[in-house]
Amino acid sequence: MSNLQKAADAAAAAPATVSRRAVVRDLVDKNKGAIGTSLPRGMDADRFSRLLLTAANTNPALFDCDPTSFLAAGVAAAQLGLEPNDARGLAYLLPYNDKRRGKIVQLIIGYRGMIDLARRSGMVSSINVFAVFEGDHFDYRLGLDPTIEHVPAGDNADDPTKLTHVYAVAKVNGDPQFVVLTRKQVDKTRASSQGASSSYSPWNTHYVEMAMKTAIRRLCKLLPQTVEVAQAMTNEERPLVLSDLGVTPEDGHDAIEATYDRQVDETTGEILTPEVVS
Repeated sequence: MSNLQKAADAAAAAPATVSRRAVVRDLVDKNKGAIGTSLPRGMDADRFSRLLLTAANTNPALFDCDPTSFLAAGVAAAQLGLEPNDARGLAYLLPYNDKRRGKIVQLIIGYRGMIDLARRSGMVSSINVFAVFEGDHFDYRLGLDPTIEHVPAGDNADDPTKLTHVYAVAKVNGDPQFVVLTRKQVDKTRASSQGASSSYSPWNTHYVEMAMKTAIRRLCKLLPQTVEVAQAMTNEERPLVLSDLGVTPEDGHDAIEATYDRQVDETTGEILTPEVVS
């Protein structure tokens, strides 16, 4: 028998491997009940589970992360009722390199998501956020009679290098509330963000949107708090584990870790070796 034939026979006899993609799909499927329990009334667990997998399919780097962190970030999004990685920009699941846990998934809430959460109190009649750029007329006054006057010039709109301020405004029971942040204040927040240095960070790809979100977050501290807003402030942009969210995975954490990317026999399903599969 030739060496080539021997190699071919060995390849044919080799056990199949569980891909990272398959592990994540299986994990989401087995924990669909926990996802459904986390969702607000009126949201469907099957649809949300599909959205989680679609988020990973559109950003395959998520499959390279710890699969339990993917589930934890997905459950956190479910608890907030924010569908991730869709065109509305409510929330995002993004990979992040954690010094202790390696590559994990983080939940990042977009500024539109923060607005959505703030409106749920029923006491906020309007809320919005705006960016100010060089060339805009912008003036504001604090004190007993606070006001904002902003007339965009339009010349530098959406150019992150020309951003000078961001501000968020809301009406609570008819009373106006607003927060204004300078570019320097925004950059200070960015510097303190745990994942800002990551190549995946939206601070590097969507600076203006993240600056606007910073203003919304600051404003939300002055508004009537919903459970969802409090959860968002606590859980987003930090490494999560399922116990943080009051959730126990269907198979248990140890069982999930034990099956991650190991070789299995296609016929018996027996786990054979602990080799990692790319």
